[in-house]
Amino acid sequence: MKAYLRSLSVFSIIGLLALLGGCASGPTPQSYTLNFTLDKALEGTSLQVDVIGANAVADLPKWEAYSITDYWQPGNVTRRDADKISIEFGRGKPTAQSIAMNNPKWNQWLKRGVLYVVVLADLPGVSADKQGNADARRLILPLDKAQWASGDQKIDVLIQESGLRLLTPKKT
Repeated sequence: MKAYLRSLSVFSIIGLLALLGGCASGPTPQSYTLNFTLDKALEGTSLQVDVIGANAVADLPKWEAYSITDYWQPGNVTRRDADKISIEFGRGKPTAQSIAMNNPKWNQWLKRGVLYVVVLADLPGVSADKQGNADARRLILPLDKAQWASGDQKIDVLIQESGLRLLTPKKT
């Protein structure tokens, strides 16, 4: 009888753990104010930054592997068709620009299940295509609020000659 009760207790605990595991919620995406600042060495340089909304299944694998060199080629249809916001830097334009968390694009992205934004920069002199964040011209940012150390709804990115640099700390 004792062995039966022990077995029943073990199975009850396993069942409870499975039930609790099933109740765990997935990522909680939210909008952020994305702040982009040009490094002093790039002031006066004309360059473009595209911020693309990506869901985890259909979009992210493509954007992790896509050639950034090809993306910035004139007439590139992938760039033309991307679900993006573009920011231009150069003479007469501010060296710090933002995409506000209340930008209407955020609602569109969140409604279609976007869990990441992919930041692509057309940086002069950087041209070695690599996968994911290994390419200095690409920065993939999760929108899950559990990923960020700060309670703020802002993410700061510095645009340097050597590539994009995330300034906002993520949880480790």
